[in-house]
Amino acid sequence: MSILENSLRQLVAASPLWKPGTKVIAALSGGADSLCLADVMAAQGEEDGVDVLAVHVQHHLRGEEAEQDARQVEDYCRNRGLAFRRVDVDARSLAEKEGLSLEDAARQLRYEALETCRQEAGAEAIFLAHHQDDQAETVLLNLVRGAGTRGLRGMLPVNGYLARPFLGITRRDTEAYCEEMGLTWCQDSTNEDQSLKRNWVRKTLLPLLETQNPQIRKQLAQAAALAASDEAYLEKLAGRYIDAYGREVFDTWDIKVEKDFAALPLALQSRVIRILVRNVGGAELSYDHVRKILDMIARGVGNKSLDVPGNVRLIYLNGRLMVGKNQRSREEERAAKLAQKERQRNERKS
Repeated sequence: MSILENSLRQLVAASPLWKPGTKVIAALSGGADSLCLADVMAAQGEEDGVDVLAVHVQHHLRGEEAEQDARQVEDYCRNRGLAFRRVDVDARSLAEKEGLSLEDAARQLRYEALETCRQEAGAEAIFLAHHQDDQAETVLLNLVRGAGTRGLRGMLPVNGYLARPFLGITRRDTEAYCEEMGLTWCQDSTNEDQSLKRNWVRKTLLPLLETQNPQIRKQLAQAAALAASDEAYLEKLAGRYIDAYGREVFDTWDIKVEKDFAALPLALQSRVIRILVRNVGGAELSYDHVRKILDMIARGVGNKSLDVPGNVRLIYLNGRLMVGKNQRSREEERAAKLAQKERQRNERKS
């Protein structure tokens, strides 16, 4: 076993979601990173008694090229003796229906498909092949979008059922492994399209920054790890306030926001608000949204309300803040869930 292979297998085995005697999913697009991860997981799984299922999501955005990728990864899995499942989704239709970019629609459907496979297979976790270069791109994208500390943390090594064991290695490391093992990876032609923001960051912004700091990718990834540590601690403190002063009633949060709330540092006040909005299924709030909510609380008189992204309404009344979905949005959410289940049933039939 080479030093590189041994190092990568150790990264997989060290993940908290890698547990002997369980089943896990390897998200396999066919690129060098996901092919490397699937191959490493297959080898380590044989040693540790972990059952690995490779899942390939076909978004139907690249015509015959994508079909060729799907056939190539299926052939790889057959030759490797790795369990394989293909899931077909219609990213273009979702993008048109929901007003999303193709990137966002494909990402949403991909994660939905992986989670459905995880549940149906009885798998413990989904392993994703994001690496240090991806992390640097994500941090820069979040900065461009105006993200706060939560956005600066980038992607987490473990987030619920999701595991990303390769965040500490580079894209070139995954390619070197594939070359060493004689594995042929797929090339996605859309990776050259700089009208897509991530590609612009990868092809233009990062190379420009590297002219000033050759270690920028590594240092952005390190900054993300530090931000994640700080954010986890601050959210823990905010969570204590919610536990002490808040309560959940019928999918709506009701929390006291009087003197004790006013005495909190601004960093904790904002996180209390963000956590409550996330808890009811709202979108990530911008700085301006949080400021408006805190201003509404600070004025402290009368009955006030404010709507924020994600169809969430916040109501201030007599020193308390109610956070919940609008009634109409609840009905739309139920309809969306039914539509999603129907879509998944149709995908399994096809």
